[in-house]
Amino acid sequence: MNTSELYISPNFDKNERLHKDGHTERCVCCNKPMKPEQVKFMVHMNTDWLAVDCEDVPNSQGMFPIGSECKKNMSKEFIFKV
Repeated sequence: MNTSELYISPNFDKNERLHKDGHTERCVCCNKPMKPEQVKFMVHMNTDWLAVDCEDVPNSQGMFPIGSECKKNMSKEFIFKV
């Protein structure tokens, strides 16, 4: 199992104030609101808040949505297609 630090956008805090009707998800990296149908990719995080490259992890925090722009800042091995 490989791990990687999660990319955190410099706009993360600013995006906290964004609210859009019908957007019930948020990108884990930039905090931008997303519609459920926009969630096409996920990252799997462990309890140390590191991205992991596999789905079967004993200390899992679960899968979190990542937007298409933010996923460009993460290695492909840590991105899971929904």
